[in-house]
Amino acid sequence: MAERTDSPSDQLGTIRRTISTDSRDAELELLEIVAELENTEIERLPSLYTRVDHFVEALFEDPPAEEAQVEIAFSYAGYRISLNQSGEATLVPVKQSMTER
Repeated sequence: MAERTDSPSDQLGTIRRTISTDSRDAELELLEIVAELENTEIERLPSLYTRVDHFVEALFEDPPAEEAQVEIAFSYAGYRISLNQSGEATLVPVKQSMTER
């Protein structure tokens, strides 16, 4: 389960969580975070695979050396998501919530 570290004072509505660095769990945990934020079921979210292939899984499957400080960033379901190899995820809302449409 993702560790919750939201910053309520953040004016942009930035959400920070820590997800598992186990490649089998990382994508699911990320989807769980977005589903929770959107107050919906994971099945109702757009396909993560068609948006970013398996980049999230690949980040943790064969992780680069810590000194590489690898981070991926992409837009998904109304959020700009940054994820580093330590499992720190940052989600910033970039457009209207899926549930407000």
